[in-house]
Amino acid sequence: MRFPSTARPWYVLGIVAAVLGVDGVAFACSGPGAMEAILRAERFGWILWFVTALVAVGSTFVPRVRAAGVRKQWPLLLLLVLHPGWWMSARSGDCGRTLLASSVLAAALTLVVAGFLFWRSGRVAPAVR
Repeated sequence: MRFPSTARPWYVLGIVAAVLGVDGVAFACSGPGAMEAILRAERFGWILWFVTALVAVGSTFVPRVRAAGVRKQWPLLLLLVLHPGWWMSARSGDCGRTLLASSVLAAALTLVVAGFLFWRSGRVAPAVR
């Protein structure tokens, strides 16, 4: 079976993605040190949730963001509620890798959203002529 020359890079990328996906799913956690890794992941998830809470709540006290109104800050509350650090377990068999990755992603996304809200609240409406 021959693929067109334009499809070959996508074909290779698909194979690489499948291999990486299977590698992440096939990772199991057992043996000595497994419980320490699980506890470390759970602790780190809680710490990142706390950092997310500080950013979300702290940004509501910034006068520039507060001037935009409380209704504009709902994405931060949503990220705080959906943060996996407080609801996801690290005992699902992967030593908390999923918990760590998703907690880091949620915390980083919270910082980006808070920065965006800060930037957005500083924009001045154009003057009406």
